[in-house]
Amino acid sequence: MDKALYDIVAGKQAREGFVSDTTGFLDRYRLDADERAAVGRIDLPALRDRGANPMLLWGLWMTFGDRSLPGYLAELQGGHSLSIRKDPKNG
Repeated sequence: MDKALYDIVAGKQAREGFVSDTTGFLDRYRLDADERAAVGRIDLPALRDRGANPMLLWGLWMTFGDRSLPGYLAELQGGHSLSIRKDPKNG
């Protein structure tokens, strides 16, 4: 799971692949169904609860969130404000 998250955060090409074809991107990683769903939705609380690296969670927020600490903390509490989740084509 951390490898997929790292690739999304650190690599522009991987990130673009994730956004344009989430299913195809996730097929490259050995993820169980819950991990796949959490990564696909960028569900920070679920990723945290599954043991994702905290720095990768912050990186996801800096990539897809509003880049504010209050926003990040609200997201971790279940705020579900990331716009990427609101686009049905993104999984």
